[in-house]
Amino acid sequence: MANFTASNFTNITSKHEFSNASREDKTSNALLDANLLITTIINSITCPITVLLNTMVVMAVKRRPRLQSQANILLACLAVTDAITGLIAQPSFILWNTLGLLGTINRESVRVFHGSVLRGLAVCSTLHLMLVTCERLLAIRFTSHYPYIVTNQNLKRAVIAFWIFSFFQVAFGLIDPNKVISSILNISAALVVISCVIFIVLSYVILYRETVRHRKQIETHQVPQEEVERFAKESKALKTTVLVVGAVILCFAPIAFTVLLFMSLKVDIHETVTVNSCLPCPWINTFVMLNSFVNPLVYCWRQKEMRHFIFRLSSPAVAPTQN
Repeated sequence: MANFTASNFTNITSKHEFSNASREDKTSNALLDANLLITTIINSITCPITVLLNTMVVMAVKRRPRLQSQANILLACLAVTDAITGLIAQPSFILWNTLGLLGTINRESVRVFHGSVLRGLAVCSTLHLMLVTCERLLAIRFTSHYPYIVTNQNLKRAVIAFWIFSFFQVAFGLIDPNKVISSILNISAALVVISCVIFIVLSYVILYRETVRHRKQIETHQVPQEEVERFAKESKALKTTVLVVGAVILCFAPIAFTVLLFMSLKVDIHETVTVNSCLPCPWINTFVMLNSFVNPLVYCWRQKEMRHFIFRLSSPAVAPTQN
């Protein structure tokens, strides 16, 4: 006859709960391994293409005089940031994932390195986008002040300042990667990104209103032909900037949503990532890094000169020999 004592019932219940917990852990680990494997494959494929395309963008702006506008120079600076993402951030992410798939316990140093580099590059990209937007704002809204503000010297100073700030984001994260330092760096990076996003949104509201006003003047023939041609050229560059900013927003949306979700649930995101139990984290990092792959495609799509230059590099035409 079965002995249904309280202790036996408790043991049976405990074993059942342990079995369910063990089953859930195995499912969670299987999903995490699948995410690591898929994101590793994606980054392994896009990593060399990202470096190649962004390097070609820089070479195109450097070698083609017709591409050496202030807007394209700033896009080339952004391409440098994207190329470094393919050179450093993506390979470190691939290494981190590979060590996780192999079951290596001691991979914290790789995680810290990748996180610090990705944070610094994300901040640098956002600052460059703010500078690109500011250049478009001055070109269309404050035309008379544009030649005096947007000079090569001022652009160099701004880009160097952005790189120095981003370098400190990486350096301090590597020197002292504890929770306090990481929290301070994450907060400072978040403040910079939020400030840049607010500036970009306000700038595009102004640019939209200014574009509508210019179009009305053109329709009523209140502006000379030279002004019409200049506006058409500036509008084309503005559309390219809008597409680049849109691509960044789409790629950065998952990480923004996750951070807000973790904050609302009062979850320690740093601890969650450290114990490697965050299922969407590999995809979040991948989306951020894939922005560096998308940006040069936007440049080539919007600019025929750049597209032809990059196509010529990738498959050069062989000229016939002359006798």
